[in-house]
Amino acid sequence: MRLCVDFRKLNATTIADTYPLLRMDDLLTEAESTAYMSTLNLKSGYHQIKVHEDDQDKTAFICPFGTYKYLRMPFGLRNAPATFQRLIDKFRAGLKNVFALSYLDDIIILSETFDQHINDLHIVFERLSLFKLHVNREKCHFACDRVKYLGHWITANGIEVDQQKVSAIQKIPVPTNVKEAQSFLQTCSWFRRYVPNFANIARPLSKLTKKNAQWFWGPEQQEAFEISRKSLITPRVLKQPDG
Repeated sequence: MRLCVDFRKLNATTIADTYPLLRMDDLLTEAESTAYMSTLNLKSGYHQIKVHEDDQDKTAFICPFGTYKYLRMPFGLRNAPATFQRLIDKFRAGLKNVFALSYLDDIIILSETFDQHINDLHIVFERLSLFKLHVNREKCHFACDRVKYLGHWITANGIEVDQQKVSAIQKIPVPTNVKEAQSFLQTCSWFRRYVPNFANIARPLSKLTKKNAQWFWGPEQQEAFEISRKSLITPRVLKQPDG
């Protein structure tokens, strides 16, 4: 269970922190095939960052048990993702000669040999200790030949689709309105990088979601739906080109 506070009024008066967040697809592209991989999940994510004493009252909220304020950064604040990513980037900047990637609270370490991997993990843990960052042991995986990261499987052979998500696609029924077509296309967008020319394949469906488009489901749309779904559930591996 996670406490959720409505910070919309506070966020409306907050100056946006434009610190860039990494694109997940760029991170996955960087995750080249390696022999040993470990993933770390930072425990309680944002709560590892203290709220400045001058700003704590701004996070106050009322509940049936009284009025409280956050001493640690909660999710839902406008600049929470940027603040957290900045911290993680500073943490990662000191990992000399260690190939580690991070997206918010998810970190992956990749190494060519077992001995190198153990040494890399040692360096990472020392850096975590220096920054007083804690990991969730139950969500960490060490020295694996394949790991799940950002919804994909990173393997020695390349990047594979998460079969659990594929199973969900198999169960999606034929859309009967614009909203359902949009939902299907949004689900597909998670995997479209695996399918060459996916935009062309799904074009008959995309046309249905355009403004003022008249809803019509005929043989062309049915074929696009079936080919799109079949293309996504076909096992595929993304691999970096040599050189």
